[in-house]
Amino acid sequence: MAARTVIVRQGLEATTLRDIAREGGFTTGVVSHYFPDKTAVIVGTFTFAADEWNALVVREVIEAPTAEEALVKLVRVSIPSDPVYRSEWRLWSEMWTYAARDGEFAERLVDSDVAWERFVRDVLERASGAGLISTDLDIDTEAAVFARLVDGLGLRSSLSGRWEAARRQLVHHMETLRVSDDLLAQMLEDA
Repeated sequence: MAARTVIVRQGLEATTLRDIAREGGFTTGVVSHYFPDKTAVIVGTFTFAADEWNALVVREVIEAPTAEEALVKLVRVSIPSDPVYRSEWRLWSEMWTYAARDGEFAERLVDSDVAWERFVRDVLERASGAGLISTDLDIDTEAAVFARLVDGLGLRSSLSGRWEAARRQLVHHMETLRVSDDLLAQMLEDA
């Protein structure tokens, strides 16, 4: 958790093992005992954050009792109103940048993206089955488009602070899938 906090605050390049140890309240030796180098810290931090994200999506979205709730929560989780979750976008952008330089790490990131798209696909499929979105959509393509749209909107919002605009843009996309006005209005509300 200390590594995540420092990476979000300072950026990956500026983060040192000493900074992480200081943030966690322990010595650099303790960090080095569990993580032999900065690469191991990066992998560990990403793995922890991805696991936490997946658990949040399962808990809030996948396990939603109705297809309507799942669809609304998908949008709310994707473009969050909570400042803590908003700050996490800095971590993701740092990880994407790092993946461009490390092919092995990039594979982990791709696997994480596949899981995210699968979650989105499951929600869209459930919504389609309930008649909440157009039934003539290619769900696999829509899941990929939604996931990449969220990536772009989240990254831009983390830089600009324009989270409400990003949510409106994502909700506009949901409108193109023929989501009802009532559900669109719920998507715009804060949880």
